[in-house]
Amino acid sequence: MGCEQLFVGEFDQLADHYDETRGGESRGDEYAEGINAVLPLDDGPILEIGVGTGVVALGLIRRGRQVIGLDISAPMLLRAQKRLGSLVMQADALQMAVATVSVAHAVSVWVVHSVAGPARLFREVARVLRPCGLYAVSLAQRPAADDVVGQIIKEMSERVDARRGAVRPWGVTVEQVLEWAASAGFVGTAHKIAHQWSSAPRDELAAIACRSWPALRELDDAAIDEVTRPAVEALRSLPDADRLRRAVSDLVVFRRA
Repeated sequence: MGCEQLFVGEFDQLADHYDETRGGESRGDEYAEGINAVLPLDDGPILEIGVGTGVVALGLIRRGRQVIGLDISAPMLLRAQKRLGSLVMQADALQMAVATVSVAHAVSVWVVHSVAGPARLFREVARVLRPCGLYAVSLAQRPAADDVVGQIIKEMSERVDARRGAVRPWGVTVEQVLEWAASAGFVGTAHKIAHQWSSAPRDELAAIACRSWPALRELDDAAIDEVTRPAVEALRSLPDADRLRRAVSDLVVFRRA
């Protein structure tokens, strides 16, 4: 994650637990595979805006891509640096320390919904991209209807957003992103990407205990207990064994109109 975040401080606090509660390198590699498939095989570099701990960038590098990572969270970047070396920088995505017309393509995974000014982000991307460059934006994923654990977490997230009066709830629609991008002269094509992985209810219980969703950290202890208790009870009622998890995310590929 990165940029001028709504929850920069929370992401700083999450750095120690982020990989273990988000699937780590295997999950990042899965997202990198989908992104790699939609980007032309140019010389690069690719700029990942909101590089976080570097798991997606690492997957792209393993596929022969040249990647530069940008994030505003220093603790997250420290972990990215261990994976990517010196190819990371601390910067605000709404005012990037990147030269104009200097990158072949740009990538953001689970970032746009967390940025304070999405339309401004797209204007910055338009500035740094080369004329034929693409911007691949992966939106937050939605659990499959038969993913019991995923549905429990989705319902919890909805309660969290209602409790904190979210201006922009966790996750945004393709239509919203297309509108923000259009203000910067982009048009986009959306692709549905299927994901699957294994996890156990205990993994989600640990994530709740660590408050691994930044939005939870906006609430006091009493409110957190109120919005998470139904999820905790539902997760504890399930057999504590690994189960197949499935979800779908939207990958929107933008180019200049």
